[in-house]
Amino acid sequence: MTISAAYQACLDSARRHYENFPVASWLVPLRLRGPIAAIYAFARRADDLADEGQLDVPARLESLKLLRNRLHEPDMSDAVDVALSDTIRRHALPKRVLERLLDAFESDVQHTPFTSWDDVLTYCSNSADPVGELLLRLDHSPDEPSQKAIECSNAVCTALQITNFLQDISLDIARGRQYIPVEASTAIRRTYELFTKGCGTTSHLRSRRLRLEVALTIAGGVTMLDLCASRTDASIRPALGIWHVPRVAWRLFHVLSGKPLEPNSRSLRHDLNS
Repeated sequence: MTISAAYQACLDSARRHYENFPVASWLVPLRLRGPIAAIYAFARRADDLADEGQLDVPARLESLKLLRNRLHEPDMSDAVDVALSDTIRRHALPKRVLERLLDAFESDVQHTPFTSWDDVLTYCSNSADPVGELLLRLDHSPDEPSQKAIECSNAVCTALQITNFLQDISLDIARGRQYIPVEASTAIRRTYELFTKGCGTTSHLRSRRLRLEVALTIAGGVTMLDLCASRTDASIRPALGIWHVPRVAWRLFHVLSGKPLEPNSRSLRHDLNS
């Protein structure tokens, strides 16, 4: 398995299963597409082991343990392992950041309902924040991003994760998972605050194209939070459509101008957990 073939396999997989990683966007610099695809493929594999198929809990945990071991002893016949190990080596990525993603997937397998906002933030620190930190590290390579940059990135990644929880709240409750242990109005308000703090991420990115990609991601996330905040029926899962482009553009202006990302007048008036 050649390195170039391994990266191509990861890119192909990412384009087929694109979700939250900005692999398929033309805004992502060409030099970063392969490394981002390798990280995505690793996370996608871990997510499938944690959530898909008919494996019982012990089998899922054992599979994730084996995947963790392969971070340190990669299978050089496997495309994802080859591409990821090359990405780690060339960009000096700390393996512990990748292991935090596995910590989150293990938490999903053994899920217990969250009982406090701190539980939410702790989960997001493993499930979401590593994604942004890895992107920052790729952008800054061979240098390291500042702690301030990582803090801003953590804020926006956590905000995006919580927004996803709010979007999917009825689906998660049906699956026996409780990710929002506080009143929706409180969660929504705190998430707007996290997005506002996270906007600083764009000033820490070196690639102009990546800055715009991240700004668009934040604007889309805040628009989704707007939809979650204004709905009155928690069973309705909001989704962005072409008709939301003007609102995303409006939120993009807020992101790029550094304006506080505050809720609109229809927000914060209902409890999604009721």
